Amino acid sequence: MLNKDKSNQNEKTRNRTRYLLKEKSMKNILKVRMLGGFTLEYKGKELVLDRNNVSKTTQLFQLLLLHTQDGGISKAALIDALYGRSDVENKNGSLNNTIFRLRKQLTAAGLPESSYININGGMCTWDPDIETSVDVCDFKQTIESARHEKSQKTKMEIYAKAWKLYTGEFLPDMMGEDWAAVENIACRDMYFDCVEELCHYLKTEEKFEELYRVAHSAAEIYPFYDWQIWEIDSLIGMSRYKDGLDVYKRTTKLMFEELGLSPSAGMLERFKLMGERTSQAAGAIEDIKYRLREKESIEGAYYCTYPSFVDVYHVFGRMMERTGMSVFLMLCTLNFINIETDDENQKYYSELLRESIQKAVRKGDFYTRYNIQQYLVMLIGITQENCTLVSKRINKEFNKRLTRRKNVSIDYYVASLGEVCND
Repeated sequence: MLNKDKSNQNEKTRNRTRYLLKEKSMKNILKVRMLGGFTLEYKGKELVLDRNNVSKTTQLFQLLLLHTQDGGISKAALIDALYGRSDVENKNGSLNNTIFRLRKQLTAAGLPESSYININGGMCTWDPDIETSVDVCDFKQTIESARHEKSQKTKMEIYAKAWKLYTGEFLPDMMGEDWAAVENIACRDMYFDCVEELCHYLKTEEKFEELYRVAHSAAEIYPFYDWQIWEIDSLIGMSRYKDGLDVYKRTTKLMFEELGLSPSAGMLERFKLMGERTSQAAGAIEDIKYRLREKESIEGAYYCTYPSFVDVYHVFGRMMERTGMSVFLMLCTLNFINIETDDENQKYYSELLRESIQKAVRKGDFYTRYNIQQYLVMLIGITQENCTLVSKRINKEFNKRLTRRKNVSIDYYVASLGEVCND
């Protein structure tokens, strides 16, 4: 037994060590976000490289990180990206000066001592000893993985991961730079392919809630590319026609005010469909409301047949478990004292008892006839003590109506619905 305890303790220690090493490793990763903006994080802290988001050092750093998974980037490509449109005479010297400044900025920002940039045979690569996680690289790699997957289900699962990684356009503040604009379009096209594939698949599978999340996110990032059509399709699939019409109105208003465009044929088609469905739904709900309405406005307790009473009993039994509501079941039994009654008399007294319960019990309570001598009453949200008051009110109403022999009384048995359900 002692050896077993020691073995368990050793296993716990090993697991704890592995967890701490993994946690330490994760903290030492330089996390880079380029989709939707540019941020850096290292050891749980945000790093600020340069106050100028479009400086040459910042662009050089972004270009290096963009190529961490494909073997790096050549000096010639860096010179073209950074100085291609400028009148700088010694572009190679300017690049070397920018590399020098970047190294100083990275040290000052809080990264560990390193040369950061390795230059070999005209190729520039990021120091592999400083591990990085770059969202745009992960996104592109995930898209490529999905494109090569044969299984449709697995392909869609991978595309869903890529969709989550794409949190916005590639470096939106850098759109004035040719290299960033080219990369932005490439990433956007990958994202569009990904979303289009996902939307087709999710609509076919009738996974409308997931379809809504995918399409809504795409429409938030790219509001002028008709992703709202898929968003509306998902809402139609969930019968949320009013929400779909709201999306239609917002989108057509935006398109007209910003671009001067009328609704597309696809949008108009869905608008017509939603109008028809909304009209049908409105008519259906009115019909349902009419059919559900009580035909007579009767005061007092609600009478239902015994099978219906059983259904109500089951519903309130479940409600008690969830809400703790107090519900009591009262059995009212006619007691004929030392007299014989024929069928006619039994029916007479049974009807008197029914009328008395109807009058004495509250409107929100239910009752039914169990047999000719017994009625069941369900008392909602009441205490044990108040059940006695209810029985007294029933007796009072019964005696008011009693015109024949007086040797008839009512016996009462009361139990909590919780007790009945647990028996």
